[in-house]
Amino acid sequence: MRNIVAITKAKFIAKPCALGLKIQANGPQKAQPNAILEKVFTAITKHPDEKRLEGLSKQLDWDVRTIQRWFRQRRNQEKPSTLTKFCESMYGFSLLCFT
Repeated sequence: MRNIVAITKAKFIAKPCALGLKIQANGPQKAQPNAILEKVFTAITKHPDEKRLEGLSKQLDWDVRTIQRWFRQRRNQEKPSTLTKFCESMYGFSLLCFT
């Protein structure tokens, strides 16, 4: 029951308020698909060291800087958007005020 109320508040109250305040619904920039980097990201580490970056650079024939950028974009991809955070915060605030 509580989940239904939360979803309703988020959908019909918090989201229109956020859009009225011109809070962006877009999230971070997406990392371009790459199976090798994705496998390293999910299975080994989200923060590769210099040695691993150089190895991936040679394997993919990319700059180390490009691989660092890919990992940064991929980490940011997992973060919720500003709109999502606003809706969650507004729901928590309404719980504190009205219960």
